[in-house]
Formats: sequence, C-alpha cells, structure tokens
Amino acid sequence: MRAVSTSAAYNRSLTLWVPGLLHPQRVAQSEVELTKKITPVLRKLLSKADYHPRLERDFTEQACYLFHQTSVLPRAALSASILVPEAFQQAPDDFWLSVDPVQMIPDRDTLVLIPPSDLAISIVESQQLLQAFNQHFAEDGVELLFGGAEQWFMQIKQSIDLQSTRLTDVAYQSINQAYPRGNAATYWRQLINETQMLFYTHPVNVKRREQGLPEINSIWPWGEGTLQHQNIKQRIHAAIFADSAYLQGLALATGAESKRQVTQAKDWLSQASAGHNLVYLDTLAERIPSLQQNEWLSVVQDFETQWMQPLLAALHAGTIDSLFLDLGANQHFYLNARALKRFWRWNKNLRTLCE
Repeated sequence: MRAVSTSAAYNRSLTLWVPGLLHPQRVAQSEVELTKKITPVLRKLLSKADYHPRLERDFTEQACYLFHQTSVLPRAALSASILVPEAFQQAPDDFWLSVDPVQMIPDRDTLVLIPPSDLAISIVESQQLLQAFNQHFAEDGVELLFGGAEQWFMQIKQSIDLQSTRLTDVAYQSINQAYPRGNAATYWRQLINETQMLFYTHPVNVKRREQGLPEINSIWPWGEGTLQHQNIKQRIHAAIFADSAYLQGLALATGAESKRQVTQAKDWLSQASAGHNLVYLDTLAERIPSLQQNEWLSVVQDFETQWMQPLLAALHAGTIDSLFLDLGANQHFYLNARALKRFWRWNKNLRTLCE
C-alpha cells in the first residue's frame, strides 16, 4: 500500500464502527426499500470488499479488537482515567470498579434491574445519593467517586476476587443469576442490599415517589479490573474519534490521539491523522436500537450521503488508503482503492451482504 503523501510516514486508514446499523434483521425487513437506489455506494463498497465473519463480542471486547489490542482492557479503569482523572492518575495501578446507580423493581421472587440511562438522573440527585453512600460506609473505608450523573467508580488498593455481570447484560433482566461471583461476592451482595435500604428512605427517592418518577434505589458493580500496562499495545501513530469515555481512555492508555466524535466523513477527513483512525459514531449507535423501521431507513440513507459517498471519493483520490467497516452486519468489510477495480464483482443486495 502506498503512503498518503511523501511527508506521511504512515498510511491513512479508517475503521468506521457503527454497531447495529446494518443488523441483518433490520436489513431483511426493508430489503425492497433498500434496493430502490437509496444505498448504491454502500452496496458497491461492500460488494467489492474482502469480508470475514464478525464474532460476537461486547463493546469493550470489540473496541480493543478494532484498535489492535491483544487483550481486553478493563472498562472501569479506562473510563475512570477520563471521568475521574485526578484520582486515577494518583493510583492508575489500583483495582477499579464501576458502581453505577440503578433501579431494582420487584418481580415475583426476583428483582429486575433498570439501567441509569432510563432513570433521568440529575447531577444533583446523583451527587446527593453518592454523598449519602460515602457517609454511611465511611467506617468501612468504602468510597464512591463521582464520574457523572449515571457513572460512579470505586478504587481498591489491592485486587479482589470479583467477577461481575456487565450492566448491559443484566439491564431489564432478573438479577438472580447475575449477582457478583468470587471470594468477595458475599460482601458485595451485602453492600448492594444495605445500599437499597439506605437509598429507599433518602429524600431524593421520597421526592421521586411523590412525583411518580422511577426510584434510584440500588447500585450495580461491574467492569472490574486492574490496568496491566504490559498488556497494552502502544498506538502512537493512531487516533480515536469518539465521545465514549472508554474509547477516550483507550486512546490515552495506548498513546493514541483522542478527538471528539464526528458525525460526517467530511469532518473526519478535515482532521484525520496519518496512520490508523478509529471512528465511533456514539450518538448514532445510541439511537439505533430505539428507531422505528422508517426512521432507520432514513438514517441509512443519510449514512449513504454523509459517509459512504465521501469515503468512496477519498479512496479513489488516495486521500485514504484503506477502509474497514464494522456496521453490525454478520461480516466485517475491508477494502482499498485496488479493491474498487474488481469489475467482476457485481453489486449484491444488502440482505445477502449482511447475512
């Protein structure tokens, strides 16, 4: 592969990550609409590309895979490096946990967890509950750190034997089989139960009940781990474009450049780094699961004009050397300018490409 310019020591490559955009079920439901000339460039690029099966991975696993890490770096530690930077910088080798505020709803003989994203937690409410927790457990030496209205952290000087269930996996599910496991599990289950009693009578939840709002009545520990620096592959000639705290932390840990989320290819092209660029479309990825099918079709059409058309032109012009697409299909797609010359590859329909 040739260099972008004589002054560039590294080729400019783009990994574009939009989970769920081309989920096979979505594509199959709108196969007819998608063939009515709303995605010609997307179909062309995917048809010309090399592709291989996309394995099932969670967000952190996929992020590390896409950014060429050989191991999965712990979610809480990397997020904490961005959201509670002073505490993290003082103790980057500590054991870190996310301990997020949640709601537990009784359901027969179990509790169902509602994630903080559904609770509309204000910063003031979050800070008041966190302060109450810290005051209550001060004698135990247990303290939460405020990373945001929906994100709390805990740092522990020594690693503990705790294996948690990811918040994303237990959301809207029974917690009976999801409680923490390991030698420290009994303590953490007691901590969760005691926090529920503490939060139930807190003025924040008294007021919420009066207003008919969901309670913030529990915590959920997850994302645990110690950042093992020997497991981090340095990426000094790379950049990550994202608002995700985890991805920004991944850039920080690997020595890569960290930039804010971009929403259109032209914005990325105007500030792209020489080397590998990982672009994650946070806002779009968050919207996709709740979109109605007609709304999703509109998003795909916008993606065609805002991303696929400019990137095809950039490949032809040599502005970028290669493109790797992870769009939620059952395949990953990789192509460069040479692949565009595969005249024998006819454009396939998106359903076939995404299955």
